[in-house]
Amino acid sequence: MPGKKPTKKELARMKVMQEIGESPTAIARRLGRSHNTILKYLRSEVFTDPDISQMVAQIKEKETADLYLIGGKARQRIHELLDQGKMRPIEAVATMDRAFQQRRLLEGQSTLNVNSLSALVVGAAKDFAKMSQDGEKNVEAKDGKINGSEGAKE
Repeated sequence: MPGKKPTKKELARMKVMQEIGESPTAIARRLGRSHNTILKYLRSEVFTDPDISQMVAQIKEKETADLYLIGGKARQRIHELLDQGKMRPIEAVATMDRAFQQRRLLEGQSTLNVNSLSALVVGAAKDFAKMSQDGEKNVEAKDGKINGSEGAKE
């Protein structure tokens, strides 16, 4: 026997949860719905309804504000725990990272942007290091030394 259809508010919550990176299974568990129902609605065109879109925007705005507040409180608490020696740094970083990623997803700023920027910085650092090493080899070659051995001098 099929269950009742989700309300517009429930559909909006479903969409926001998906946008912050929750899996359909996690959404189903939190909303008390079946996994298949969640998938059905997430894949449908139901979110083009202006009422639902407006609700999604309102929920995202509230969630974003909450995540900023939680992030601030989390940073304060993490500092307290670290000062007291009750939390390891990796746990602190993981806690803050999760709130940061969810907030960026809600703001429409995928964390892939951060990963791309990180990759560019790492690539530039490698290029710089290689250029620095090549520069040292050129200096050594001018001194008549190549790879630490004496070269032929004119």
